[in-house]
Amino acid sequence: MITEIIRLNSISDFCEHYGCKMQHPLITVLGKDELAHVKPELRSCAFYCVFLKGESGSMTYGLSKYEYSEATMAFIAPDQIFGNPTGNDSDSSSLLIMFHPSIIHDSPLATSFKHYSFFSYESNQALNLKPEEKIIVESIYEGLSMELDQPIDTSSRSIILSFLELLFSYSMRFYTRQYQSMVHTSNLLIDRFNVVLKDYFDSNLPIERGLPTVAYCAKQLSLSPNYFGDLVKKSTGHTAKEHIQMAVVERVKYLIISSKQSISEIAYAVGFKYPHHLSRVFRHVTGITPIEFRTRR
Repeated sequence: MITEIIRLNSISDFCEHYGCKMQHPLITVLGKDELAHVKPELRSCAFYCVFLKGESGSMTYGLSKYEYSEATMAFIAPDQIFGNPTGNDSDSSSLLIMFHPSIIHDSPLATSFKHYSFFSYESNQALNLKPEEKIIVESIYEGLSMELDQPIDTSSRSIILSFLELLFSYSMRFYTRQYQSMVHTSNLLIDRFNVVLKDYFDSNLPIERGLPTVAYCAKQLSLSPNYFGDLVKKSTGHTAKEHIQMAVVERVKYLIISSKQSISEIAYAVGFKYPHHLSRVFRHVTGITPIEFRTRR
């Protein structure tokens, strides 16, 4: 059975489709009463959506359903599929901010926006808020909504962008708190990450596919690449790519010590297309070349 996906190309389309009041063609805040008109269906929007889920329920995101509890934030980037294809599950939200990418274009926020990686997280990596954090988020939504109801003047855009930046900055703080509360889970994640890398090198995948990638490892752990990368960084102080490079170097060391293969043969065995790429990575991690490592044994 094919489920219809509603395509909404503008905030105006969204508000017209669901009978909601539009505050501004590039940004609008909707409250619970207005969101009650939103039909249970899958949708794809050409703009960003930031939901504050104030009640428990379920939501489809990327064609996968997840359950959410009270005080959960979901950050949805343009063209992602989300919503609820049936009326059997709750799709209610307390608050929603919709904003078009063009509203931040050519502004200081456009420069910092790339650091807000949570817009590319999967829905099961949503932000769970503490009660006091929910109050802060609700106050930002309320302040932004009040500003959007004011007549537009020369200060309007800078104030609107300030509210957005404040929301994203607090979201980063709350996500950091969420990462830190997952220390044990994160340690288990690194253990599983290492197992994924070991299994990769023990297979024919290096020869067939080359070096393991962050995206590949994240998929094996059922995480989005950005969320996975952020967890690894918080847990180890290294990026996921750096962790992979260190694992590659350890594998190369093992092969240098335990086999009589040439450095070139080892390079191909672990997934490098060219031997000199191995030398560059090895030297970057250890400070010496593979040949120097072999001669020092």
